[in-house]
Amino acid sequence: MANPDINPYVFALLYDSDFKRRDDTGTWSHLDGRPFSKEEQALAFRATLAEFEELSAQFTRYRNYTQGLTSKDEQAEFDRPFALADERVRPFTANTF
Repeated sequence: MANPDINPYVFALLYDSDFKRRDDTGTWSHLDGRPFSKEEQALAFRATLAEFEELSAQFTRYRNYTQGLTSKDEQAEFDRPFALADERVRPFTANTF
């Protein structure tokens, strides 16, 4: 059952996000490298804790699903980009500054 606290537009944007801040634009970017527009960055900053928790849960379910379908070598290749990440995703906290 869908969680009514989850904005599907925010969730889709977060699912397609590279959470490292770009030096050239000062924003996050899409997984394909395109920088977020100002509107997309503002939308991402309005994400709630529930949306980040759902993102984490969805990723965990997807990872468990792929582990059941792939060999150890294929799973290692799938995990390789995540091992290169500098920081894990942190939940957004409004008004921290």
